[in-house]
Amino acid sequence: MKDINADVWGLVDFYLTPIKEFLGMDGVSEICVNRYDEIFIEQYGEMQRVDTKFADEQSVQTLIRQIANALGQVADPDTHPILDARLSDGSRVCAVLYPTAPRGSNITIRAFPKVRLNAEKLVESGSMTQSMMDYLKLAVLSRSNMLVSGGTGSGKTTLLNVLSSFIPAGDRVITVEDTQELQVSAENLVMLEAPRRRQGRGDEQKVDMAFLIRTTLRQKPDRILVGEIRDMAAATAFLHAINTGHSGTCSTIHSNSCDDALIRMQTLIAGGGSLPWDVLDVQVKGNLNVLIHAENTPHHGRRVVQISELQNGYPRTLWSFNYVSGQHEIYSETFGQSGVLTTARKYGIDVPESWS
Repeated sequence: MKDINADVWGLVDFYLTPIKEFLGMDGVSEICVNRYDEIFIEQYGEMQRVDTKFADEQSVQTLIRQIANALGQVADPDTHPILDARLSDGSRVCAVLYPTAPRGSNITIRAFPKVRLNAEKLVESGSMTQSMMDYLKLAVLSRSNMLVSGGTGSGKTTLLNVLSSFIPAGDRVITVEDTQELQVSAENLVMLEAPRRRQGRGDEQKVDMAFLIRTTLRQKPDRILVGEIRDMAAATAFLHAINTGHSGTCSTIHSNSCDDALIRMQTLIAGGGSLPWDVLDVQVKGNLNVLIHAENTPHHGRRVVQISELQNGYPRTLWSFNYVSGQHEIYSETFGQSGVLTTARKYGIDVPESWS
C-alpha cells in the first residue's frame, strides 16, 4: 500500500530545500527565516546570517502550509496566521504568515538535537554538579512532583528528558505535549499530543493540553510528564493531577526564577477564579516538591542556576549559580532539611553517606 504520510512529508522536505542543509549541520540549534531572503542560524551558541534564500515570499508560505498539512493543522493568513508545529524529525517550528508578519512570512525552527544530552554530559559541560544530579535522581526515585522553569532556549526540555531517564524501568509513563519534543525511552510509554487542528463541526471534542492531562488520570499512569504549561486550563489540570495522588508528575514553565515559577503557576490557576488564593496557595505549595530553574547565561552558556525545594510550604534554595565565579554553591543548612532525602530514606532508597 502506498505510504501517503511519506508523500506528505516528502513535499515538506522538498520545500525545505533552501535551508535543509542546516538541519543536519553540527552545532546548529536554531534556523531563523526572517523573510524569504533573510536567513540566520544559531551555531554553537552564536547567531550568524547565511548566504542562502528562498525563491520568493510564496515559497515560504508554501512551506508553512505543507508543514501544517502534514500534521493535519491549518495555516491561513486570515484565520490561522500562526503555526506552532514540528517537522518529522521532531524539530520545533513556529511560523507566522504575512500580513501578520508585515515584512514577510517567517519561520523559526529549533533543530532537533542529533546527539541526546544525558546526565553525564550535563555534568561534564558544567550545567550542574554531580551532587546536584544525584539529588535530582533521588527526587525522581522518591516520586517528587517537579517543575522545571526557564526562558526560551534555556534547556528546560533537555532537563525534563534527563529527569525521565531516572524513572524506574517498570513504571508506566504518559507524556502530554502540545507539540511533541520529549524523548522518553521508557518501555511502558504512552505519548499524547494536542496541536491546533483543522476546524470542523461545532460539536467536535476540544482536545487541548488540559483535556489530555485529565485523560492521563484514567490511563493508569505511574508518571506524568507535561511538556509545558502555558495557560490557565493546563495549569489547573496539572494541579488536579498532583493533588489527587499522582506523585512523580513533572512539567516545565516559562519564568525568571524558582520563586517566580511558583507564583506564575498560582497566577495562571487563579485566572480561572475557581479557588480562593489562600486555598490555591496551600494546594500548589503542598503538592509541588522540587523547583529547578535553567538559564542560558551570557558568559557560561546553559546552566541550572537554581534548585529549590518546598519545605513547610516555602521554597528554600538548595543550590544556586554564582555568575561571577561560574560555580554552583550549595546552601548546607537548607539542604540538611531536605524533604526529598527524608522521603528517599523512608522508601529505602540509597542516599549518599555524606548526606546523612
